[in-house]
Amino acid sequence: MPLLDALASRWRTHKLTRDIAWTLGSFAVLALSGMVINLVVAGTRDAAALGVFNQAYAVYIIASQLATLGLHYSVLRHAALHDADAAERGRMFLTAAACALALGVAAAVVVGLGAGPLGALFDSRDTGRAVAWAATGLTLFSLNKVLLAYLNGLRRMKAFSLLQGLRYLLVMAVVSAIAAGPWPIEVATVAFLVAEVVTAAAAIGYIGKRGLAAQLRWDGQWLRRHLRFGAKGLAAGMFAEFNSRIDVLLIGVFLPDREVGIYSFAAMMVDGIYHVLAMIRINFNPVLVGSLRDGDHAQATALRRQSARFVLPATLAMALLAVLALWGLATWVVPQKDLQLGLPSLLILVSGLVLVSALVPFDNLLMVSGHPGYQTLQQVVTVGANAAVAVALLPALGIAGAACGTAVSYVAGAAALLVFSRRVVGWNLLANRFDPPAAAKVRAA
Repeated sequence: MPLLDALASRWRTHKLTRDIAWTLGSFAVLALSGMVINLVVAGTRDAAALGVFNQAYAVYIIASQLATLGLHYSVLRHAALHDADAAERGRMFLTAAACALALGVAAAVVVGLGAGPLGALFDSRDTGRAVAWAATGLTLFSLNKVLLAYLNGLRRMKAFSLLQGLRYLLVMAVVSAIAAGPWPIEVATVAFLVAEVVTAAAAIGYIGKRGLAAQLRWDGQWLRRHLRFGAKGLAAGMFAEFNSRIDVLLIGVFLPDREVGIYSFAAMMVDGIYHVLAMIRINFNPVLVGSLRDGDHAQATALRRQSARFVLPATLAMALLAVLALWGLATWVVPQKDLQLGLPSLLILVSGLVLVSALVPFDNLLMVSGHPGYQTLQQVVTVGANAAVAVALLPALGIAGAACGTAVSYVAGAAALLVFSRRVVGWNLLANRFDPPAAAKVRAA
C-alpha cells in the first residue's frame, strides 16, 4: 500500500520520526503501568488506598525536582551543545553526575525525616509512612535524571526510551505485587527504590559500553556552570512537576483519601495524554538547541508547523478515548468503587489540555534556548493560576474545583510561553516567524 510504503520510508530515513516512535513506545509502557497500578490498587484495596499511594507519589515527584537542582536541564542543553567535543562532554557529564548523586542522598534523608509531619498535614499516618518508603528512591533519582538527560541531549532516544520503559515496568511490578499481597499499601512506594537502582545500573552500563563518556574528569568550572544554570532552572522543573501534582495535594489537604483516589484515577487519563505530548517535546528539545545555536530557523519553524498540523487532532482523539476509557473501567472493571464520580473532573481537564496541546511540545523552549530564568517565570505563572483557582473552588465544587485549577493553569502557561518566547527568543509561536535581532541574541547566549 502506498501509505504504508511512505511511512516505512520515512521511518528509515528520518531520525526524528524514529526517535518519536521510540519515545511513544516508552509512553505506551508508562500508560500501561499507570493504568495497571491504579486498577490493581483500586481493585484489591479501595479508593482510600489509591489516595495514599498517589499522595506519596506526588510528594516523591516534587521532592525529586528539589533533589536534582535543575542539573538535568543543564546536562541536556550542554550535551547537545558539545555533541562533537568528547573531552568537554566528559568533564561536563562526570561533574553533573557526581553532584546529582550527592544531592539525591541528601534529599532522601530530608524527606525521610519529614515524612511524619507530611502525614500529619494530610491527616493520614498511612500517607506519612508511604512517603518514608518513597524517600529511599530519591538516593538515585537525581543521578538517573542526569543519565537520561545526557542520552536525550545526544539524541540516543532508543536507549532513553528503553530505560524509561524499564523504570515504569519495575514500578508497576513491585506496586502491583505489594497491593495484591498481604503487606500494607504504604510499603508499595519502595518500588521507586527498586526501579532507580536497576535503571541506574542499566544506564551506566550502556553509556560505558557505547563509549559516550570516555574522557571523564571532575571540573570545578563545570560545577559552577551547572549550579548557576540549575539554580535558574530549578524552580522551573519544580513548579512544572508541582503543577502536575498540586491538584492531588490540595485535595489531600481539603478532602479525605477517598476523594484523592477518585480524582487521581481520572487524572491518570489526562497524565497519559500529557505524556504523549511530553514525549514529542523530549525529542524536540535537542533539535531546538541545535537549530537555535546555528540560527537554523527553518528547522525550528518546520517543527512548529508539524505540531500545528498533527498534535491538536491527535490530542482531541486521545481525550475522547480517555473519557470512554474511564467510563468503561469504572463501570465494568472496578464497579462499586465510585470511580465514575471522577468523570466531570476528567472532562474539565481534557478540555484545558486540548486547547493548548499544539504548544506543549515547545514548553521547554525557554530552557533549551538558554533562558532558564524565564522558564521558571513561565512555570510560576502556571502554578499560581492552578493554586489560586483550585483553592477558591475546592470548598464549593470538591474535586471538580481542583480540575478547574489545572485546566486554567494549562492556558495560563501557554499564554506565558507565547509572550516570553517572542520577547527573549524572538520567535512568534502563533505566527511561526522569527524576529532577527532577538534571534541573534539567542545564538550569542
